[in-house]
Parts: sequence; C-alpha cells; structure tokens
Amino acid sequence: MLLNLRNGSGARGRRPATVVSAQGLEKRYGDKVLFSGFDIQVAAGEIGSVVGPSGCGKTTIGNVLLGLTRPDAGAVVRDEKLSPLRFQKLYQDPSAAFAQRQTIRKGLKDLARLHGKDWREIEDLSRRLRLQDVLLDRLPGQVSAGELQGFALLRALLLDPAFLFADEATSRLDPVSQKDVITFLQEIVEETRLAVLLVTHDRDLAERVSTRLIELGGTHEQAA
Repeated sequence: MLLNLRNGSGARGRRPATVVSAQGLEKRYGDKVLFSGFDIQVAAGEIGSVVGPSGCGKTTIGNVLLGLTRPDAGAVVRDEKLSPLRFQKLYQDPSAAFAQRQTIRKGLKDLARLHGKDWREIEDLSRRLRLQDVLLDRLPGQVSAGELQGFALLRALLLDPAFLFADEATSRLDPVSQKDVITFLQEIVEETRLAVLLVTHDRDLAERVSTRLIELGGTHEQAA
C-alpha cells in the first residue's frame, strides 16, 4: 500500500482537533489483502480524500472508520464525546438513503420528529441546496440523481454530524449537480468544522477540495 499525503496547515493557524483516526488497519477478504498497516486521521474542519482504482479498499476504509466494518487488525479511535449519530455516511447511490414507497417529505418529517428537529431547519437546508419545495411530495424515484443526493446530504446534515463519510457521493451526478454538492459541502465544512472523508476515483476533484490526500493502489509515491 502506497500513500500520497498532502497536509493542510489548519484553519486560522489553530491545530484542528482529530475527530476520528486509525492506526495499523488491515482488512482481508479471503486471500486478498486490501490494505495493511494503514494509518489515517480526519480532523475537524478538513476534507480528507482517498483516491484509487476500484477494489483497492477505499469504501472499506470509510466503513471501518464509521464502525460499519470490522478491521482484521488495527484500532479506530473516535472522539468519545460524540454520539454515534454524529458519524454519518453519504452513499454513492442516493436512493440507498430513502424508502422508495414514501415521499421525501414524509421521510424528512419522520426524521425531524424522531430527533426533535424543527422543520425550519429542513427548509433552510433545502433553500441552500436549491431544492424546490415541489420535490418534497415526490417519491425518491421521481426526482433526479442530483436532487436526490441533495436530499441525502440534507438528511445527514440535519443530524448535526461531526464526521461525514462521502462514498463516491458525486460520481453519478452531472457536472452541474456535482459542483453544487461539492461547493455546498465546502461551505458547511467552513461554517461548522465538519470533518469529511471523501472517497473518489476523481483525483482532480480530490486535489481541488482536500487538505489531506491519500492514494491507494499506486505503484509510486508522489508528493502532492
């Protein structure tokens, strides 16, 4: 496993607090070792990216940090002051976040009621994501992939996450929708000090938005 690391200097000269980190991670599937001796940390207010070809373990790393997948070796440390609900995932396929026979409005209302959120928070996020109110009364399959990913991001942000794992979250979007989602995500990181781990095949995108870049599956280590 070869790493390509680019470190940011931290916002406004402060040393940012680490939200989640891991040391010595290893994951195997049968005889295949995806990664071994892998270290990573993601700090508040930064976007870290993992890039590499399909099958190299990018998604698995994010799932391990979230506790969705157990590593075969190594340790994950999450900020113990944070509720597990503040560790959220944004999926490559946004439909994975929604019940397909339930309108988007009903799903968001249920989420807001369950977690004691005010509907005005949803309205504010919808405006910022440029999501039209008429879309709320449609089923997930009746809106575009870009719109649905916007609602998926809204759902995640409604829970006030401290860490967001964005798993190829823009790969199925058209260029305009991709730009909107990334721009908004950058704004939220700046405003709330959200820590983001972005998994992507798009190295150019990762280099544009990241303060920390890790490359998996390469043959040479390069300085970024």
